[in-house]
Amino acid sequence: MSGKYKRYLVLQLKRALKLIPRVLGVTLLLGIGAGLAGRMLSDLNASDAAKQKIEIGVVGDTDNSYLQVGIFTLESMDSSRFSIKLREMEEQEAQKALRDGELTGYVRIPQNFVDGMVSGDHHPITFVTADGATGFGTMVTEEIASAVSKLLLETENAIYGAQEFTADHVRSVNPYDAGNALIQRYLWTVLNRDDLFRVQTMGAADSLSLAGYYLCGITVAGLLLWGIGCSPLFSRRSEELSGMLNASGLGAAAQTLSEFAAFCALLLVAVLIIGLLAGEMLPQLGIRIPELGALSGRKGILFCLRLIPVGVMIAAMQFLLYELFPGTVGGILIQFLNAVTQGYLAGCFYPSSFFPEAMRQLGAVFPAGIAMRFLKESLLDTGAPWLLPALLGYCLLFLLIAAGIRHRRLSV
Repeated sequence: MSGKYKRYLVLQLKRALKLIPRVLGVTLLLGIGAGLAGRMLSDLNASDAAKQKIEIGVVGDTDNSYLQVGIFTLESMDSSRFSIKLREMEEQEAQKALRDGELTGYVRIPQNFVDGMVSGDHHPITFVTADGATGFGTMVTEEIASAVSKLLLETENAIYGAQEFTADHVRSVNPYDAGNALIQRYLWTVLNRDDLFRVQTMGAADSLSLAGYYLCGITVAGLLLWGIGCSPLFSRRSEELSGMLNASGLGAAAQTLSEFAAFCALLLVAVLIIGLLAGEMLPQLGIRIPELGALSGRKGILFCLRLIPVGVMIAAMQFLLYELFPGTVGGILIQFLNAVTQGYLAGCFYPSSFFPEAMRQLGAVFPAGIAMRFLKESLLDTGAPWLLPALLGYCLLFLLIAAGIRHRRLSV
């Protein structure tokens, strides 16, 4: 390492040192914004309509013992008790609760409903919802009502058919006993319907929890935006000084490495602060990362260490953009556009699994997409061996292009 390179590197580090208060302010604002965004996403996820119990009122002739057994079964034994809550009430009370939004709807049981089923004199059940209701609970309830209606109709037809067949062709068997036996078989089949399928709850993407996914997404997005705060480090560069240094023997490659080293030093300070802020803020905000337990201990430290190659690669990309657009306004604008575009395609703001296949493939090969996958694999402890070389390869490519641009500019 030549003496000129050492002196220039020290000068660049001193310039970067003067920017630390500004960088600390920007990093603090990004950290607070990320924490608030994480808390908002956590609250939205917890209050998601799909995760709340659907409350349905039951009015009318509910005194029949068979109906009481049915309601008790739904509330105590059937798996639907985890998603539906039944409330017996008077119809006026149900109408008021429906207007106030306390109920998704209510079921009106007509008089002599059970006796009518036994005698074949049908009295239809009415399901009442608010006018124009199109919420999640309403849609689910309508689906359930439609399924139950078909089930009751086909069950009744099957029972009457079994009784008539038994009466006509199996005279040794009481038709009513055959009907009751069929009712029991239908009942146990319905109650044990969960055995027909297996439920597997997946995370937001790649089996990550929602909190874990957005920890990666918000971290990458924050690093993409962080470079905007370092614009004075690049906008105040002197073209004349670069030319003089080149003439004295400090070429484009040496200048690029010195300036990038100072930029990287600032970024590593930011990564350290982000890690400390996350470790302090997430528990205070009530945000729990299942993949980490909490952002502390061995896994938390490893996650922070794995931020370093991600941060260095993003810093190299931002350094290249500042080299391409040396002006203050142009540099800040291109950094912002790059952060928004790559952050969106990489799935930092919205899970990329919801995007069309072409967008997913494009986002996956972008630097931000590689960074996202590297952090997600780090949380899952699955790891893909090619991800770290890909990050370092991008970093080297960006620095080579930046040095080439500097060399061409100095040669003009």
